[in-house]
Amino acid sequence: MSTATSDQQQQIQQQQASRLYELEATAAELREANHHSQKTIERLERDHQRTLDELESLHKTHSRLEAQFFANETELTTLRSKLERAQRTTLALERSLDAASSSAEREREAWQKRETELGNELAAAKRKATVQRRQTVSSTPTASHTRSTSMYAHEIP
Repeated sequence: MSTATSDQQQQIQQQQASRLYELEATAAELREANHHSQKTIERLERDHQRTLDELESLHKTHSRLEAQFFANETELTTLRSKLERAQRTTLALERSLDAASSSAEREREAWQKRETELGNELAAAKRKATVQRRQTVSSTPTASHTRSTSMYAHEIP
């Protein structure tokens, strides 16, 4: 039985050695897997940090853009107010210009009417003067007739 025991012991030792070899191989695989996992974790941590940095940068950009947007909205509101005032002023000026233009047109028409009336009066006065001269000339005897027929012929030049 000692041989059987010794064979059994040898077989147990071989099994243990085989098991030990398997465990050492598994441990090596686990170390390699662990090393790979560590590298993956480090890469993921770097990626995570980059993502956090990008998020922080995006947050700053968002805040800056939001502030710029608010400033632009404020400026736009101011510009709209100025535009509305300018439009009201323009409308008032156009109305004033229309009123002044209408008034000037009425004054021009009145002056033209007055000019026409004065022209007509002047023409009538000229015609009247011409008629009166003609009447005076035709009712006045000629100089030679006057001298011979008038008793005051010495007074006529």
